[in-house]
Amino acid sequence: MLEQSLRQRAVPYEMVLTSGPKHATELARSAPGPVVVAVGGDGTINEVANGLIGSGKRLGIIPTGSGNDFIKSVRIPSAPSLALDLLVSGKRVEVDVGIVECHENHPLVEGEAFSSQRYFINGVGVGFDAAVAAKTGEISFLTGVPLYLLAVLKTLGPYRSPNFDITIDDFRQRARKLLIAVGNGRCAGGGFYLTPDAKVDDGELDVCLVEDISILNILRVMPRVMRGNHHNMKHVNFLRGKQIMLSAQERFYVHADGEIVGRNVQYVHIKILKRALTLVAG
Repeated sequence: MLEQSLRQRAVPYEMVLTSGPKHATELARSAPGPVVVAVGGDGTINEVANGLIGSGKRLGIIPTGSGNDFIKSVRIPSAPSLALDLLVSGKRVEVDVGIVECHENHPLVEGEAFSSQRYFINGVGVGFDAAVAAKTGEISFLTGVPLYLLAVLKTLGPYRSPNFDITIDDFRQRARKLLIAVGNGRCAGGGFYLTPDAKVDDGELDVCLVEDISILNILRVMPRVMRGNHHNMKHVNFLRGKQIMLSAQERFYVHADGEIVGRNVQYVHIKILKRALTLVAG
């Protein structure tokens, strides 16, 4: 159907299918045209974006994934046909890009080189949020919010919150946190507005910190998060910054744009690159 629509619009294109994880990054990096279009969900968009940073090529998006969180922050329609119309007639929009580095040991203490580095355009989750993202990969019969809710319920029982050392620019704190959500975009998890005030082009990252709360309180917070009106809740705090460093003795999960980038992490460094990627958007 997509190819038929492209032919009807007389749009020149080359369609390439991915064969496995990170293949989209390789394809985007070597693509000859000025616009590379990610057809898929947030994970596909992330892979394509990782291949385009610094190339001068523009990123187009046709959302066909289960969550489609990033498009909620950049005025791209969720209907693929409308997203294609936007690609043909849309304008260039520069957006910020984040970098997340995950370390299995604390590099400032043990001198370890970073274990992994990845760009992200929507957000990073640390702790419970990332553990839930890992659990979603084990569930194949649901999508969107139902998938995330079931993963939450499956993660709740065994999960234990790490005691984090937190640095966000000049802010410092040591505390147990259920989750730390770092947003370039507003929405994550297929419809949860964890960082509802985030803007993709302001040169800063929004951070939502949720304290180590009971299962009952988690279930109370979740409906408010889905509406993005959890600002004044007792166990939730918001900050904003350009550089974020998190560490803990306990090992924790990290996701970037919904894809797990660390499973046994003790230290993570996150920073923002202002307007480092150009989209075709509304």
